[in-house]
Order: sequence, then structure tokens, then C-alpha cells
Amino acid sequence: MRRLTWDEVAAERLAASHLTDRQPAARLLGVVERLCGVQAQVQSAAELSLAARLDGLTLDDVRAELWERRRLVRTWTLRGTLHLHTARDLALWLALRQRILGYPDGPWHEREGIESEQAREVLDAIGDALRAGPLLREELADAVCARAGEWARPQLMSGWGFLLGPAAYTGRLCHGPPRGSKVTFVRADEWVHEWREPEPVGATAEAARRFLRAYGPASHEAFAIWGGGARFRAGAARAAIEELGDEVEHVEVERKRLWRLREAPPVEPGPSVRLVPQYDGYVFAFRERDEFLGAAGRARNAAHPKGRLEGPVAVSWLLVGGRGAGIWTRERRGRRLELRVEPLRRLTKAERGELADEAERIGRFLGLEPVLDVSR
Repeated sequence: MRRLTWDEVAAERLAASHLTDRQPAARLLGVVERLCGVQAQVQSAAELSLAARLDGLTLDDVRAELWERRRLVRTWTLRGTLHLHTARDLALWLALRQRILGYPDGPWHEREGIESEQAREVLDAIGDALRAGPLLREELADAVCARAGEWARPQLMSGWGFLLGPAAYTGRLCHGPPRGSKVTFVRADEWVHEWREPEPVGATAEAARRFLRAYGPASHEAFAIWGGGARFRAGAARAAIEELGDEVEHVEVERKRLWRLREAPPVEPGPSVRLVPQYDGYVFAFRERDEFLGAAGRARNAAHPKGRLEGPVAVSWLLVGGRGAGIWTRERRGRRLELRVEPLRRLTKAERGELADEAERIGRFLGLEPVLDVSR
């Protein structure tokens, strides 16, 4: 069994998720697929995650793929949270969610607090209503309640996606083009040009392969949390990885066993400075929090309002060598973008130079003039 250091693990993960060598902007769809989707509960964070990995990408590029070319789709998938996926890859991630939750025939409606007959009726009503085209949440709720009853309105209007998530998992719904500052919904199987019906059989093994390709070496527990949260048990995640047979191998990192794909090339650790936003996939998949944060990072995360509640994934991190080396914030003031970085230690001259490059890159992506403030 190969033995790796945590520096080597971090280097492999950085390279695998395109945080070492950035890709050209034309590879946008390929990068989204490599990352197994991009969490988009906060849309601006999803956009910045892509900008961190693609040279020359602009905000308009992302939005054109979402609302004009429709090759990107925003909908509920992994862990029941909003993600960006490519249209050609969407069926896999819907199938994984169906597999984990027991859609469409399992007792998923019990988790929504409704009867099976109510579940069928409300999902059919959502699908039928969206045949009319993009609808605001209020418009969708009106149409569905006219058919299914007023009991559904509180759940449809909830920001947590009650009932909307189940409709998304079954292909009846995804996000449509915004109407001003408001979100609209469309019928996924009509909106998505490359629509394919989800096929739950085999979805967990394929998802495991994709996860390890993007975020390995990793534990099966990390795959379970990443793939389904509390609904995806570690034993099922391990079984999915084991289905891959000779494609995977164990490596040992300080007496901890991790899985990796045999095809993954070894990567030499090296210096790298990156600014990644909250909910970035690299941070989410790095479940060994002590290794990611260190003592200073743990203290800083505990003092952060969102980090304290949601963990490091809710924080925007300065990465140095793949570890959390500080936090950063951004604020727009007219045409200026103020970027404040709080490193956990004094940065070297070379690291400061890379950080300045990161600030320039974010400014170009957003079409704003960056102003960088480093607190030490």
C-alpha cells in the first residue's frame, strides 16, 4: 500500500479539481463536469468557484450558458442543495439523488410531511403548471394550489425548497431565467436541450468514480457526506466505491486509509495561492478539518459567524498549498471591488505577488476594478 503525506494528498486534490493549473475559459462545461457540479445555493459563490479554475472566464460567459445556450442547469441535486450541472451530465446527479432517497416509488413523501396521494398530486400539478413557461415562485404556488389545495402553499413558498426539491429530482422543475431580481422555474425536461431520464441503477458507483477523480484521495465517509449528507450512509458509500473494483486502490496517510483512482497521477506538492469562495467544492470535500485548518484556522473558523454554524465550507478561504491560510471578503463600491484578506500568518513576498494576481483575476471576472487590502 502506498503511503502519502497530507501535503501530497492536498496537491493531488488541488490538481484534480483544477486549482493548480487553470483551464481556458472554453473548457467551462468540462470543468463543471469534472467538479461533479458546483454548489449554487449562493449563485455568486458558484460563479467565483468557476472563475478560480478558468482563465479568461467572465460572468457573462456563465450566465449565457445558463439562460441562453442552456448547457448549464441550476437545480436541486447533491445533498438537496442547489447546484450548477451541465445539461448532458444532469441525469447522473438526479439519478444519484433518486437512488439515495428512494424516488419515485419509495416513502420520500413522509419526509415532506405529506401523504402519498398528496405527493403524486402536487408533483403532477407542478409539472403541468410549468408547461406554460417560466413562472415566479408565487405564480407557481398559485397554479399548484388551485389544483392541489392551499395546504401546499407554505411549503412551495419556503426558501428551503420543500416540494420544489422533489419536483426537481423527478425532472419536473429546474431554475429558469431570472425575472429582474426574482427567480423563475421551468419544466426541466422541456427546458434542457440534452434531457435524458435519470437511471438510478449504477448511479452510486459512477458518482463514486467521479467524486474520486475530482476530490481524491478521499474516504468513503467523505463521499457519503458529499453525495447525500445525512441520507447517504457510509456503508452504502463504501459499497459504491468497492463496485469500482480494480479501478481504485487504498493509500495510507498517517494511519488513515483513503481511496484513490489508480489512474490518478501522483502530484508533487508545491506552493500555490488561491482565493476560493464560500461553498467551494474543494473545501467541502476536504473532510479532514484539522489538516485543512490547523490550530490557527480552527480558531479563525470558530470566530466566524457562518463558519461557527456551518463549518469551514461557509467561509471564503485563502488557500496556500491547498490549506486554509486565511479568510477573505469582498464588497462592491460602484465600479470598485474591495477585497480584504486576513492571512493567518505573514505571507512571503512571492505569496503576496500571487495574491495580487488573484485579486486582479477576480476583478476581471466581475468587470470591476479590484482594490486589495491585506491585513498583515
